[in-house]
Amino acid sequence: MTESRQVPIFDLQLTEAVCDVIAQTGAPGLSVSELVSALRPAKLDGLDDGPNKRTRLLTTLHNAQVRRHSGATLAAFVNAAMRPSRYVQDHDRFEALRGELNAVLVLYALRIDEQGGLAKGAAASTLSEGAKLSGELMTELRHRGCHPALFAYCSEELIRQSLFHAMSEAAKSIPDRVRRHTKLAGDGAALFDQVFGTNAMQPMVQINALANDSDLSEHKGFKNLLLGIHGHYRNPRAHRTRLGSTEDRADFFDAFSLFSYVHRRLDRAGVGL
Repeated sequence: MTESRQVPIFDLQLTEAVCDVIAQTGAPGLSVSELVSALRPAKLDGLDDGPNKRTRLLTTLHNAQVRRHSGATLAAFVNAAMRPSRYVQDHDRFEALRGELNAVLVLYALRIDEQGGLAKGAAASTLSEGAKLSGELMTELRHRGCHPALFAYCSEELIRQSLFHAMSEAAKSIPDRVRRHTKLAGDGAALFDQVFGTNAMQPMVQINALANDSDLSEHKGFKNLLLGIHGHYRNPRAHRTRLGSTEDRADFFDAFSLFSYVHRRLDRAGVGL
């Protein structure tokens, strides 16, 4: 959106929601100095007084729109705050901010495009519809080459943008896929020992030809990897609620990369979906 007197004043709730994202206290929010820098293209010298930077930014942007009878002030600020050149060294921060802003802006038929600009977008009338349209988590996971099986298991959780539940369902996708392929029951070590074998038991599924010591070591390491995923990702979330639990976004995406690797190895081992 270019700066123009024809841009109507943005709804106060929209301006507040944008400020809550961009000026949030923790990551990926902008610091005070970064906010002041982004205000300059909107022809504003600094932040108004207030108890915290979100309130200061809201007062600054809303009052300027009212004085100028134009929403171009907010548009210019958002475009400057989201300029990709700010995030050359931290692409993940840009995508995190863009995703959080789009989850809000979709309710107003707006979006942040890939160039960081405020643009018209699809409109949503409910929060759940907005989450689906913004599709932030799914978009980033597809960009990272996430295995299709994971979307089948946790698409609803990704639409709701619930990191806790999406990671839990994704971790459970691995033993569930193995059970359906082998027709075995069980979970964790009891299942993986039967499927991938032990020193005393031949494997039902091989991830390689098991032709030499290196193959045997790789096969055993893969089984241990599945046990580690079960113990580290699946079990803790099965025994606690999301209340009081936090999931780091970077750790979330790294976990899905790990789960995707496992599913690709199962593909090559002939384990059906």
